[in-house]
Amino acid sequence: MFIVVLFLIAFGIFLKISDSSFNLWFWNRVGRKSEDAHYRGKIVWIIGASSGIGEDISIRLARFSPLLILSARRTELLETVAKKCKDVNSDCQVKILPFDMVDFENLNEKTKEADEMYKRKVDIVVLNAGRSQRAEWTDIDPSVDIDCITINAVAPTQVARSILKNRGLHPTGEKTDNLQFVIISSVAGLLPAILSPSYAAAKAALMQYFRLLAVEMGEKGVKVSIICPSHVYAPNMLKSAFTSTPGAQHGEVIDAPRKAQMMPERAAKLISLAAVNEIHECVIASTPSVLATIYFFINFPGVFARIINLVGAKRLRSIRSAHE
Repeated sequence: MFIVVLFLIAFGIFLKISDSSFNLWFWNRVGRKSEDAHYRGKIVWIIGASSGIGEDISIRLARFSPLLILSARRTELLETVAKKCKDVNSDCQVKILPFDMVDFENLNEKTKEADEMYKRKVDIVVLNAGRSQRAEWTDIDPSVDIDCITINAVAPTQVARSILKNRGLHPTGEKTDNLQFVIISSVAGLLPAILSPSYAAAKAALMQYFRLLAVEMGEKGVKVSIICPSHVYAPNMLKSAFTSTPGAQHGEVIDAPRKAQMMPERAAKLISLAAVNEIHECVIASTPSVLATIYFFINFPGVFARIINLVGAKRLRSIRSAHE
């Protein structure tokens, strides 16, 4: 009993002082490799770099003089981010490669172009592009499910497949390569996220795709780091979010950070450190309740379901909106 009490006290202290899961918290303190050593001179391709977390990851990594490739659909936004990267570090090389991940017909061409932009192959691929959702479970048109899963799970997976195929990498082949995929998922892929059924399913699928990639291709030198952020402040995150209706957008703009939202600069730093330490999977969250909920749900899903029923849907909606 004493050991249990001691563990619970230690766990409570950890939740109070940490904004990430234990593995990232631990390796952030004892890891031997620095961000500078990991990124300097490496070719880093950031997909979904035009705004939100992707923009802040780009600016964070620019400090360490990598050779950056920034991708998203909107060229003008990428040019703005590229300028911010140069403002942070004038020695950082930045190139822009606009493309749409769901344009599968041209995907091979784009991945080949990325591997040729600096006359050698990309070392690190950050897959950040995605689109959130706000909708009730019963109201969703099936075409919304398909579109949401395509953007958030299938498209990033196809990017990775295209890169691997272009390099002749296969689980049963002999060829190896030093390549790292950094996957920006979401705690919605770990927990039943109210108001985001399609998005939660997509993020869970995304994680399973890349968990399997790590298993099948780890011996070939392919490394995978999956990072699951909780609420991170991004003004336009919900503006283009899926709803329940085909073609509709949620439209909400968040004018100021909410109580439970992590600042994007901190999220970018934690994501960077997770990649540096080659952590297979981790969570980042600014509120202890989220971290505690994830640990509890994974280990006691039945008890968790009963507690959730007691909490009630109204409270969960408030939590989902980052007001608590």
